[in-house]
Amino acid sequence: MKLGLIGKNIQLSQAPDIHKRLGNLFKIPVSYQIFDLKENDENYFSDQLLRLKDRGFTGVNITFPFKEEVLKYADIINQSSLNIKSSNTLIFKTDIIAENTDYTGFLRTYKFHFGKIKPKKTLVLGGGGVGRAITFALGSLGVEHIYLYEKDKVKGKVLRQDLGLFKINCTLIDCNQLKKIISQVQGIVNCTPLGHHDFPGCPLGEFMPSNNHWIFDAVYTPAKTTLLKKGEKVRAKIISGIDLFIFQALDAFLLFTAERIDKNEISKHIQFLREYYFKVLFK
Repeated sequence: MKLGLIGKNIQLSQAPDIHKRLGNLFKIPVSYQIFDLKENDENYFSDQLLRLKDRGFTGVNITFPFKEEVLKYADIINQSSLNIKSSNTLIFKTDIIAENTDYTGFLRTYKFHFGKIKPKKTLVLGGGGVGRAITFALGSLGVEHIYLYEKDKVKGKVLRQDLGLFKINCTLIDCNQLKKIISQVQGIVNCTPLGHHDFPGCPLGEFMPSNNHWIFDAVYTPAKTTLLKKGEKVRAKIISGIDLFIFQALDAFLLFTAERIDKNEISKHIQFLREYYFKVLFK
């Protein structure tokens, strides 16, 4: 089964490792290639998709910054990707099928840590591809209110309007409101690339969270980002992007294998995978 990952600045991704590891667990031979397009434009991206389909790839994962524009090249868009207007997983059959396992992966991540407890007021930093998936997932979980900080005002307004169509309460905020909103919310979610090895920094800037917050960072390279270190310092509940990485990969692998593997069977390996990747990455 030939798989791959397309994005920019992705040389440190653990996607090849986890998909090959899952292949070994279920005795399915897997090859997985990284296609880092950091020096290429959108035309090269679309050409790459068609080349991989012609070369017999089963599918590919899509990451920053292509999760939104990739929908232009899909023949069939599943309902969650259609609603979210973002996709991180393509399946190559006769048609190209777009799925979103960031959405399902975040649902599983949240439920893993909080069970049936609904999220209350939540600050979401970033409204790009993963931000769209996570805000819709928070809506599905019954979030009380989302405060969205997105520097691209047009992108932020579009996401707020799209969330409103599904009765998900969302307020756009600017940098001058950050300090006040941080003190009012229970959850803080980073969906920007800030904190990544290639985009150093903290999306909260100089502001600090408190021990009343739960904090999730979608970045996992490094796994212990500046944001999570801040949370650790004040003894907030921190949730690493490793969890989203694992849960979205499990869901993607089910799709790549056309769900020949029982979901309950693959879920039996969650504890092993978490122990392994936290040991390797969370330093």
